[in-house]
Amino acid sequence: MKRLWLIVTLLCLLAFPVSAFAAPSDNAKAFASEETVATQWIDTMLTKDQPEKALTLMSKDAQSNVKPAQMKEIRDRMAKELGALKTTRFISWTRFDQADQFIYLMGFDKAPTVRCELLFRKDGSLENFNLTPFTVQQKTDAKASNKK
Repeated sequence: MKRLWLIVTLLCLLAFPVSAFAAPSDNAKAFASEETVATQWIDTMLTKDQPEKALTLMSKDAQSNVKPAQMKEIRDRMAKELGALKTTRFISWTRFDQADQFIYLMGFDKAPTVRCELLFRKDGSLENFNLTPFTVQQKTDAKASNKK
């Protein structure tokens, strides 16, 4: 009888970790699908320079609010101010009640550090994006001499 209980206990302990990893969670599915869209958008908009195609990856609301010509103007302004994309590094994914947020750090020719934020709706569609360059303020000689 003791052997039977020991075998049942061992089987239960072995079965528990397997069942915990059996099915991916809703968060994992959402992350995977949104990451795919984010990667495609970054590649299309910033690497291949196809802003009209990048707009098709966004939600229906975004597509109705932003015209392809406006998207091209945004891309042209980014190319002028930031230059060409050199590096991309994923930083974080945050789930909120009604939206999800991806944050990447990117390096461009003219701006070595840029924060890229991509906002997704709960249905997984890309709603908006924002690129913010980090700037370092350097002390001028006048400011340095005033502090001495």
